[in-house]
Amino acid sequence: MAAWVVVVVAALAWGTLVVAGSGVSLRAAPLMGHWAWDGGRTLAPALLAGAAVARWGPGVAAHASWRALPALTGLGAVAWTAALAASDGWHRLTAPLATRHEYEPFAAGIDDLGRFVAGFTAGLGDYPIHVQGHPPGPVVLAWLLDRAGLGGAGWLALLSLAGWGVAAAAALVAARDVAGEGPARRAAPALVVLPAAVWAGTSLDAFFAGLTATGGALAVAAFTRSSPARAVGAGAVLGLALLCSYGAAVMLAVPVLATLALARSRPSRDLARWAACVAAGGVAVLAVAGAAGFSWFDGLSATRAAYWAGVGAERPGLYLTLVGNPGALALATGPAVAAGLALAVAGLRRARAWRPALLPAAAAAAVLAADLSQLSRGEVERIWLPFVPWLTLAAPGDRRGWIAAQVAVALALQACLASPW
Repeated sequence: MAAWVVVVVAALAWGTLVVAGSGVSLRAAPLMGHWAWDGGRTLAPALLAGAAVARWGPGVAAHASWRALPALTGLGAVAWTAALAASDGWHRLTAPLATRHEYEPFAAGIDDLGRFVAGFTAGLGDYPIHVQGHPPGPVVLAWLLDRAGLGGAGWLALLSLAGWGVAAAAALVAARDVAGEGPARRAAPALVVLPAAVWAGTSLDAFFAGLTATGGALAVAAFTRSSPARAVGAGAVLGLALLCSYGAAVMLAVPVLATLALARSRPSRDLARWAACVAAGGVAVLAVAGAAGFSWFDGLSATRAAYWAGVGAERPGLYLTLVGNPGALALATGPAVAAGLALAVAGLRRARAWRPALLPAAAAAAVLAADLSQLSRGEVERIWLPFVPWLTLAAPGDRRGWIAAQVAVALALQACLASPW
């Protein structure tokens, strides 16, 4: 808890004194947006929901049928996220996805999807900022929804909320496969009332979190249950995630590191077969994109160049790498996750306690790689949403006090921060 407070205070103090007024769009440094009080009675539904989870969540998680628990956790996360977002009015569920920087308004102007995909990398400099920062997948998704009669930001908002719920449920299922039912049940209430919901409602990065968590859970299940079909499916889902976010490449570390640790007690051929099947599913999806004219590696290179020609070069790398990005992630995950990660580190040192720590430790390693890559200078409270459910698996969700602390942080952020998301 002390470490969490130090990181958050250092990020806020340094950001306020040096970064907020420097013209790099981080006026609430380390967070995007600006500080503005907007609390009051409209937060009452979220307050009541959070209090209910703190009071009864640990008991429900401990005694509910396992078959129902992942679904209950996912639905709870969706309800909590919607309650926070709607405290500023129901329009806030769709408004973040309808700005000129987003995918849906841009997709509505595309007449020839094939030509857009084939020329995506070459035309990158003419696209809105969020389109520049991702592969063409989000735009293709928005275009397909529009042509299916489901156009507009509302449907993308539903996908974002659903993706966040799926991410919580999938992480819970993976935790059971790796560590057993007890640790998974313990984490469930913490997954419901994450402070990160402030940004998950609504940002399409919440949908990306659902994709990566589903792929990761399938990959883990494929190895623990010796299922080649699940492994191919995992690769295909992770391939789709790679076509939506370049950051999904870092998220591959979670199932890979977890499986490598689990493979110590299994024949090497099991690991080789699993890796081959996952790779086959992923390569097949990327090959389809390649046949349509989009090269993932060329797109990453072009995006990297555009990033460093723009905001990447303007933002203070030392501040964001050392305390800014970690501080933003600490606020998004909350103090309960910090406490859980401390326990996870201790668990890694004990032979019988390492399994519950495995997935959060793998996620922490992936976060470190993302931070050091220098491709996420700021805005990580949104960009790093896919890491959050995996880190939360370490949280002591069976303790009402820790759940109450999570709720308090989320409500404070919702009341004090005017965020673009």
